[in-house]
Amino acid sequence: MEKIVRCLFLSRKFRLRIYLWPILVCAALLLWGCQAKEAPLSPAAASFKKEIKSCLDTLAAPLLEPVANKNVAKITATLDKVEPQTLKLCRMCPFQIGILNSSGETLAVHPPSRETRNFSSYNLVIKATNSKKIQQQRLFLQDGTQLYLICAPLIRQDTVIGLMAIAISADEAEKRWGLTEKEFLALNFNT
Repeated sequence: MEKIVRCLFLSRKFRLRIYLWPILVCAALLLWGCQAKEAPLSPAAASFKKEIKSCLDTLAAPLLEPVANKNVAKITATLDKVEPQTLKLCRMCPFQIGILNSSGETLAVHPPSRETRNFSSYNLVIKATNSKKIQQQRLFLQDGTQLYLICAPLIRQDTVIGLMAIAISADEAEKRWGLTEKEFLALNFNT
């Protein structure tokens, strides 16, 4: 009798498992499918992202060879030639584009600046180099001015050979696009 009860118990337990697993799998799929989708961009954020992406896409190809060869004269000439003709950013918004080598040392800056720095210890440069993806961050200058920085790796044969960095005043970004800090930090320039 004890064996019969044990067999019935085991068979019920087995039947319960057969019915329980599909229910659990369906519930997990349903919950995963109901996750919140990424919120659509505001018109301000979409416009800003479009212009930045256009800037990065326009400059990336002509800069690959001079950056790989660390040819500062050619990098500067490329920035002088390509940037003013094709980028909307330069018309109304003060910004700077910096070209860095793969170690984070400044090769060239547009508009030209005598000041050169090594940005290799900056978290933004490290993240962009390691992830091989565009990264952004806000930065506060000593006088309290807030800057938005976008750093894009220049990649050749799956190796980061350098970086393009764009710095834009947060005040000017808000005046021109209506872009808030929260919107800037939430942008994904890799999609």
